[in-house]
Amino acid sequence: MLTAAPPMTLEAQSARQARGLRHWLQNHRGAVVIAGLLAFAGPLTFFIGALSVMRLPSAVNVARVGLWWMLYGFALWLLLLAAGYVSERLARNFGRTVRGAIWLLAACSAAALANVVTAGRATILIEQGLVHSTRTMHLHGFTFSLIMALLYFAHLRRSREHEQAAARLAVAQTLQRDARRRIVRARLQEVQARIDPQLLFEMLAMLRRLYERDVARAERFLDGLIDFLRAALPRLRTAWSSLSREVELARAFVRLQALAAESAFDMSIDLAPEALHARFPPGVLLPLLNAAVGRGTGPCRLSATRAGEGCRVVLAIEAAPADAAVARVRSLLIELYGSAGKLAIEREAGAVNVIVEVPYELA
Repeated sequence: MLTAAPPMTLEAQSARQARGLRHWLQNHRGAVVIAGLLAFAGPLTFFIGALSVMRLPSAVNVARVGLWWMLYGFALWLLLLAAGYVSERLARNFGRTVRGAIWLLAACSAAALANVVTAGRATILIEQGLVHSTRTMHLHGFTFSLIMALLYFAHLRRSREHEQAAARLAVAQTLQRDARRRIVRARLQEVQARIDPQLLFEMLAMLRRLYERDVARAERFLDGLIDFLRAALPRLRTAWSSLSREVELARAFVRLQALAAESAFDMSIDLAPEALHARFPPGVLLPLLNAAVGRGTGPCRLSATRAGEGCRVVLAIEAAPADAAVARVRSLLIELYGSAGKLAIEREAGAVNVIVEVPYELA
């Protein structure tokens, strides 16, 4: 299919990412890690420093101080995550100034609550001479927590900007692919409109000449022309075709041309099952076959296989196709597939192999 789903807007993506705390955490794993590192950086440093200045550094007192600092780190970590989630839900519909104010308020709230829920640590810290008063402890703790919270929200802001840039890039890439597909479809239809009517007019003129010379052969030619049109007309209604349809069209074309020229020219076909339903551009096989059929050379062989992520079609004929036909087909492949579409000609003793490679896609 050449159509694509409309790209999701930035507002829709933001709303989707903020559906719930669990979903938000899954999409902000970096924020979870940064919040943990910032929340435990201070408590770990304070605990190590406290070991050198404690009045009674017994095992019980060291364990009590360590547990309080661990609780402080966990509380600040959880509060930073909650504040980040709530502030993004509240601030996503506002401008930069209001959003900054909301983030500042959330940082102050997280810093204050972290000190409130761990206020019980004041007793052991004062006993061990680590702080002089509860007020000093809270002031120092709030200052540290606020700095960590501001660093955390700075990370969230940078992450948000990156996400928005990535979303805009994805939308632009989607629009670019859609535009390229429309150009490719128009190009394919242009190729079909140029090649198929030309062949049809030539065949109708040939049919008229045959009726003038040999009515019986003209009748057989007319039956062959009907088979050719049955294979050709369905692909005119779509921009793409399948390999099996193009091969049937090529078979009908070869038989028709051989009948008109009263030659024994024939084409054997060998399609691998996995390549049978591969997508294949129209207007590729007939120009390559036209030269071989027109010169009345010996039989040819067409084979197709799937090679990894590509589809490989090999046309073995005795005479090389015209340079103009090769250039036209190669240009078409480059427009459709870029460097992934290739046309190569290999010459062997008494034969020419025309190799067409395109990416493998189901028709």
